Formats: sequence, C-alpha cells, structure tokens
Amino acid sequence: MFYPTVFDKGDNLTHVVKDRNTCNCGFKYNVFPTFVRSDFKKIKFKPANTITCPRCKALGIKKFS
Repeated sequence: MFYPTVFDKGDNLTHVVKDRNTCNCGFKYNVFPTFVRSDFKKIKFKPANTITCPRCKALGIKKFS
C-alpha cells in the first residue's frame, strides 16, 4: 500500500501526510496558511516500508489499513 509522505531534512525522517499542513505525528510540514502548487512537489507517494517516523508508523498505517 502506498501512502502520501513528506521527508524532513531536520531529523531525517519520512512522515505520513494527514492533511494540508500536518502529518499523523503532529509534525507541521507546511507552515503557511495557503497551499500553492510547489507544496505538492514535497509530497511523494511511497510504500509503507519506507516510512521512518515511528509515531507515523504507529498512528497512520494502522488507521489506513
């Protein structure tokens, strides 16, 4: 199964996208109130085994499966 993911360069973790501003674990990847076309380029669809954030794994994969 593929999930929408975002990579954070600060902690080198791949997070599962929850909505247009946050991830499942609470990480904010988009801090601006507007969502522009370049923000879509940050989101990549990847398989579940490439998600490295432990909180996103625990919360997101069980919810969507």
